[in-house]
Amino acid sequence: MSDDLIFREVDEDVRRERMEAVWKRYGGLALGIAVLIVAIVAGSVYWKDYQKTEREEQGARFEAALALVEQEQFAEGAAAFEQLAAEGNDGYEVLATIQAAAARAKAGEGEAALSAYDRMIETGLGTERQQDIIRMKAALLALEVEGSDAAIQRLGDLPDGNSVFRNAAREIRATALLASGDREGAISALRAIAEDETATAAQRDRVSRFLLSLGG
Repeated sequence: MSDDLIFREVDEDVRRERMEAVWKRYGGLALGIAVLIVAIVAGSVYWKDYQKTEREEQGARFEAALALVEQEQFAEGAAAFEQLAAEGNDGYEVLATIQAAAARAKAGEGEAALSAYDRMIETGLGTERQQDIIRMKAALLALEVEGSDAAIQRLGDLPDGNSVFRNAAREIRATALLASGDREGAISALRAIAEDETATAAQRDRVSRFLLSLGG
């Protein structure tokens, strides 16, 4: 699987339901700013790469599980992903495990999903970049389930390192800080993005608007 493909998916796809959930809970703290949540790992990209080889059967199972989630049959989709993770090859084990946790979260099983993400972090599941993605997904869910401190703890040093996802992680950290009432901390996290030469034009524009609204 191409790292560039993962990066484009993370950078381009915004999960509105996640943004709306966090905004509904924390919006009053943001002085009218819409809280942006960067999307992490949309499964629709991955199975296409695997269907070209002997993995077609597993690709079909992945697609079927994804279809259940898209039909809002979240518990059933989670179970299907979990079975594929247990029976599939190494590539599908990682992808299906990540998607199973996401489906559990959508099914309202936030604590179980967060525990699953934590196990992935503890065991070092997947590649380094997949670990970065898992950390961000865990942080987003922790913000909803456990609060700001737990979200920031899940991110670890990701916002301060050299990962291609560091600016996405900084946005999540800024959201968590803002949710906790730490306006200055949120401004600092957003400024780090604005000053990062690797930030995309879209990120710079979004951060500039957020900073202006925060008076930063």
